[in-house]
Amino acid sequence: MLDLVHDPAPQSIDHPGLRALYHYWEGRRAGGLLPGRRDLDPLDIPDLLPNLMLIDVASEAEMRYRLVGTALVARMGRDTTGLLVQDGYSARVWEEILPDYLYPIRKRRPCLRRNVAVGPREKRLACLRLLLPLAGDGERVDMLLAGAYCLD
Repeated sequence: MLDLVHDPAPQSIDHPGLRALYHYWEGRRAGGLLPGRRDLDPLDIPDLLPNLMLIDVASEAEMRYRLVGTALVARMGRDTTGLLVQDGYSARVWEEILPDYLYPIRKRRPCLRRNVAVGPREKRLACLRLLLPLAGDGERVDMLLAGAYCLD
C-alpha cells in the first residue's frame, strides 16, 4: 500500500498527530515564508515529540537525521540519529521514496506518504509520514520536520 499526497490539505490528513503537526508548522509561517528551526519550540508540542524527526538538508543528495523521536526508535528497533536518511532504507525502497523528500525541498510544500515499513524481526508496519520544509532564511530549505506514526 503506497499512497502519496503532495501538498495535502490539513483536513485530508486523517491522523490527529500529523494534522496537529501540520497546523503547528503552518502557524509558524510568517508572510508566506517558511519557518526555520528557531521558530519551533518543543514545549509547544510535547505530545508529538516521540513521533518527530528533524532532518538536516545539506543538499538533495545529503540529508541526515538530526533527531529521531523515541517512539520511532522503539518501533523500528534502532536509532538512526546521525545517519544519512538513505542509510535508513534499502536501496530499492530509498529509490522509491526519495521523491517524497525532494518534493518539500524543491517545492517548499508538505508531502504525506502512507506506506508499509519493515520493523524489527521483519514485521511489516502500516505507517503515515508527513514531511514539512523548514528554512532558516525563510526561503531555502535547510531542514525537514517530519512526523511518522505506525498504525497497528
